[in-house]
Amino acid sequence: MKKYIIIISIIILAGLAWVYKNRGPELLEVDLPVAQEYEDFIDREEIIEDVDQDMEIVEVEESEEVVDSEPILPPQPEVSSINLAVPFTSQAPTSNWEQPFQDACEEASVLMVDHYYQNKNFPDKKVVEDILIKMVDWQDDFMNGTYDITIGETSQLAREFFGYKTELVPDLTVAKIEALLREGIPVIVPANGKKLDNPNFRNGGPEYHMLVIKGFAENKFITNDPGTRLGADFIYTYENLMYSIADWNQKESLAVGPKIGLVLYKD
Repeated sequence: MKKYIIIISIIILAGLAWVYKNRGPELLEVDLPVAQEYEDFIDREEIIEDVDQDMEIVEVEESEEVVDSEPILPPQPEVSSINLAVPFTSQAPTSNWEQPFQDACEEASVLMVDHYYQNKNFPDKKVVEDILIKMVDWQDDFMNGTYDITIGETSQLAREFFGYKTELVPDLTVAKIEALLREGIPVIVPANGKKLDNPNFRNGGPEYHMLVIKGFAENKFITNDPGTRLGADFIYTYENLMYSIADWNQKESLAVGPKIGLVLYKD
């Protein structure tokens, strides 16, 4: 009897060891900061402009020493975390993961940032699905293909379909991303989905992916990841997301390009 108990115990321990070794990434959590809308940042810029305009201009004699002075602004606390109110949609809003939605992460990412700047929530899921289809159809007419588009082509989509000014941010770093987020600007990034620690991905994640970085807290990024229906406010560590960021290399058909980001600017 003892022999059988020992054998069973060994089998159970071996099974537990296998599960531990092959476990997927864990879901991360942070205390989410209060979400800030784009208008919050516009209001602050207007305060700065008003202070500049209201500064008293004093004429001085040539012999008097002129000392440059900065406008006195309300003190701004150091920002250790931020969370932009970017609304979320999956790239497959109605859970239809057939094409084109299987590869619609680029379109969904641009659409989320657009709705953030427009201060709009997403309508009915079928309506969102129709918008994504229109974006894909537009690419078919005016761009070189519709699937696995590079960050540069995504920039073209944002400019010509929505009318945004765009900027590509090369040599992307945590510091660059944080600086943009502090100004109320979300960052769209391409990534090797196989490297992303997201337990909600199927089959280990996509070869190529795109998502929106919308905030940071506790040395982690807050993202809207359209690759799953559970992608709203999804948390990645700085290390994992920066390790995963890579543009699509069309010649090699792999996400092995440079670490680069895309930002949109509203006129």
